[in-house]
Amino acid sequence: MKWHNKSLRRRLAFWLIMPLGAVSALMLMEVRSSARNAANQAYDRVLLGSALAIAERVVVEGNEILVDVPYVALEMLTSAAQDRVFYSVSGPDNKFITGYADLPPIPAGLARQSDQPVFYDDHYKGADIRVGAVSSYVSSPRLSARVTIKVAETIEAREALIDEMLASAALRQGLLIAIAGLIFWIGLGWGLRPLINLEQAINRRNPKDLRPILHEVPYEARNLVGSINHLMARLGSSIDAMQRFTANAAHQLRTPLAAIQAQAELAQGETDPQEMQKTLAHLRQSTIQTSRLVNQLLSLARATPDASNGVSDVIDLNGLCIETTQLMVPDALAKDIDLGMDSPAGALTVLGDNGLIEELLRNLIHNALSYCPAGSHVTVRLYGEYPWVILEVEDNGPGILQADRKRVFERFYRIPGSANTSGCGLGLPIVREIIRRHGGDAVILTGANDRGARVRVTFPAAG
Repeated sequence: MKWHNKSLRRRLAFWLIMPLGAVSALMLMEVRSSARNAANQAYDRVLLGSALAIAERVVVEGNEILVDVPYVALEMLTSAAQDRVFYSVSGPDNKFITGYADLPPIPAGLARQSDQPVFYDDHYKGADIRVGAVSSYVSSPRLSARVTIKVAETIEAREALIDEMLASAALRQGLLIAIAGLIFWIGLGWGLRPLINLEQAINRRNPKDLRPILHEVPYEARNLVGSINHLMARLGSSIDAMQRFTANAAHQLRTPLAAIQAQAELAQGETDPQEMQKTLAHLRQSTIQTSRLVNQLLSLARATPDASNGVSDVIDLNGLCIETTQLMVPDALAKDIDLGMDSPAGALTVLGDNGLIEELLRNLIHNALSYCPAGSHVTVRLYGEYPWVILEVEDNGPGILQADRKRVFERFYRIPGSANTSGCGLGLPIVREIIRRHGGDAVILTGANDRGARVRVTFPAAG
């Protein structure tokens, strides 16, 4: 299972238990070190006592140093059956007197001042040992000498004590971690209860219920719930807009489709060839208008932000305007309208979707050609005003009243008195949807010499 798929409860438990485990491991290392020091201090005192007991029994007789090792001195070290005991007594110049002659010597680097005892670890007869050494002066009328008494024992008893202390500490810490984990698990369950209640409330909701979520949630989850509420509000707005659009589209399509049906039935029952041709011509014109309406509906759906495909190319808007204007010239000539282009010599680039921007240009030019009478002039103008690239389509037709200049961007809105003009009220709404998706805007101004209309579209310049 991937990490990001694990439950929040398990993640939080992991980040609690793992640090506690790491801290416990460090603490156990410290406990082991402290236990070793404590064991050494306790057992070293016994070593020292044995060495001092032997030192008290060192005497000088004549020119000899004699040692009568007391039984009690070694008995103190034999309380642990698993340990073995060794001792050694040496005189001046490390001359062996009694005991184990090969008992490891005091390390050269170990500081020893006067008669202060020293302790060190070593290895002897296949076992680790702990050695305690003391010095003592003995004298007689004939001899005065310094003797060194070393007493050693294996460390099994020490290690057993250390392991016992470590096991006890590990058990306590393990119980502490287990209890902390259990309390955390139960507490986390209570802490997550509001989120579980929220989940259940959302699951019980009707799919059409997009009201804000008003359940009480922890502070940390408020931003999440707020984002969900914001998303649901946007989704509700999108659904409302889609429903309105669908209703309007159905209303707009009903009339031309009914006309096509009526004309088809009329043509089917017509016996006069000339009348049939007239009816078929009307049928063809109705089909063309309906086809354009459907195409514009598809263009409007494609231009909405929700339909974005993420395409963003560098487009030479100047070249695209020239090409699109040339393609629209036959339509202008058919209506006896002068269609021209005014643009700079160089390229003006923008970022966007080439197909959508071409659709924007076609709608602007088609809109001007549709509302201008024969003999009018339509000019496509392009220029740069950094950081914008400005596209204008200007005509000297009837123009648009100030009161209608905002409403013409509403879907299916038709200017009063334009019923005889081909169109369905989608051209300029498509323009606005496309340009806003590209980060710009569209406005309607009065044409030159206070005649006609000028639609200005601003694009953010590329780079």
